[in-house]
Amino acid sequence: MAIPMFSLFSLALLSLMTLQTISRIFALPNETELPSQEYLEPRFAPFLKGEIKKEFISEDKECFDAHGSAIVETIPRHFCAVWKGGPGEGKSNEDIKENVGIWLSLTTDKGWSAPIEIVEAKRSLCWAPVLCKLSPTELLLFYRRGKDPRHGVSFLKRSFDGGIQWANEEILPAGIVGPTRGRPLLTEHGTLICPSSIAVGDPEELFKATAIWFDITEDGGKHWRKIGPLELPTRKFGVVEPVLFKDGQGRLRILCRDRAHKISEKGFIWSATSNNEGITWSQLEKTDLPNPDSGIDIVDLGKGKLLLLYNHSHTHRYPLHIATSVDGGNSWSHPYILDEKGEFPSGILAADGNVHITYATETNKGQRRIRHAVLNPSELFLDLKEKDLN
Repeated sequence: MAIPMFSLFSLALLSLMTLQTISRIFALPNETELPSQEYLEPRFAPFLKGEIKKEFISEDKECFDAHGSAIVETIPRHFCAVWKGGPGEGKSNEDIKENVGIWLSLTTDKGWSAPIEIVEAKRSLCWAPVLCKLSPTELLLFYRRGKDPRHGVSFLKRSFDGGIQWANEEILPAGIVGPTRGRPLLTEHGTLICPSSIAVGDPEELFKATAIWFDITEDGGKHWRKIGPLELPTRKFGVVEPVLFKDGQGRLRILCRDRAHKISEKGFIWSATSNNEGITWSQLEKTDLPNPDSGIDIVDLGKGKLLLLYNHSHTHRYPLHIATSVDGGNSWSHPYILDEKGEFPSGILAADGNVHITYATETNKGQRRIRHAVLNPSELFLDLKEKDLN
């Protein structure tokens, strides 16, 4: 029996409507600017295993933005966190152009303390605070103050009571930037190696450049020397904000943020290696890991086991991902999602064996708050073969 023409037409129309409905259901929020394939896959990556808890540290204030945090364990199970933040509409250091200071919170028996501002920046901006322990009793806080990172003055503050009180700030010598994002590494001989970078020229200018440096002190910040520069072999406007770690084989390595997205190119995380405690370095090499011009961090679990905290994308600073390595950073697992809106992480391995991470995450108000996450790292390696863990 022949099928009537109107039935065929109705069937075709129904199929078309079904396809359009499915497309709408699975469409990305902005269909006119489809993200790259490198972004699409990690967006639907599995959520992280081993999460113990998440909590906000910075306050839920109207018209206040917080960003660029750092965390350190002062004594076992006690933590100090800092970040930059200030009042105003939009994002600090982008839309908010003044009064962005450094804020601090400490853990107590009742949780995190109410944040206090320990560095004011009246009519100015603070950038990228970094915390580290110089000794069991001395805590160092590095930061920069200025209208932008290219015109900032670098400072150092010290605390001898776990971050409760801070000495007067010290201005670092001109040319010594200090750690720009990643925490310093203290060697067995007491040398403090600060992974650093310098950028000159604005991204939209014709002439601009970046370089990786290492600011080194052997007497707790009284005297300094520099090692570098490391530059990309093919692009002057290249990488910044290195994070420094040990690869489990006696070598030092860095991973670096790429500024390529600012000039409409694809960015990647870049790596270099030192065989002599940072005195000389290999040429920077591109990894397979994408980078959207966003901060990264490494948590060293020992014996070559690492956690990489980053945004697995060429274009978007979200989600915040974690990848694992069991070979000192030569290869990385598929990324896991820690936070769908997280960026600019800082992570440490604590005395209790857990990983503590602070990062900025955007709220439904469009501004950002600092969140603290605690993870059981052993859960992240369960999918690996047993031989890789020994």
